[in-house]
Amino acid sequence: MNNILQSLLSRRSVRNFTDRQIQDEELDLILQAAILAPNGRNQEPWHFTALQDAKKLRKLDELVVGKGASFFYYAPTLILVSIQEGNAYEKEDTACALTNMMQAAHALGLGSVWCNRINGNHELDTKLGEFGIPQGYRVTGTLAVGYIKGELPPGRIPKEGTITIVRS
Repeated sequence: MNNILQSLLSRRSVRNFTDRQIQDEELDLILQAAILAPNGRNQEPWHFTALQDAKKLRKLDELVVGKGASFFYYAPTLILVSIQEGNAYEKEDTACALTNMMQAAHALGLGSVWCNRINGNHELDTKLGEFGIPQGYRVTGTLAVGYIKGELPPGRIPKEGTITIVRS
């Protein structure tokens, strides 16, 4: 099996991270994978904000889930995907970018998990300028990234009956 297929089949969502910050080169590669993701009509309507400031991360946690909890599992890096408001392909574009970033993180030996506590929260998704979100954009997804603490989670067993092949 080639390396790309092996990576696709072995990626896991990770929810337990060390405190160690990811390297700049790793972050750059993950963000390159994001900006090269497929997107509707090649409009590139997105903006990617990588938060690595511990104080800002705690403040964002308090806004989203309250004190003493973390919606992104205390990962040292949180990447917020925001899309120009009113874009017709926001869900599709966000999904492609986040998938590319998760695969890039996995290929680099990092853990990641897509976190869904901001997208769809219209009290917050357009009001996060202090966290690097440009005006006129809304957060449509977030990705926690870091070094895996402990073992990689076991693979899940896919639900049966989810594939149909129709041949002539």
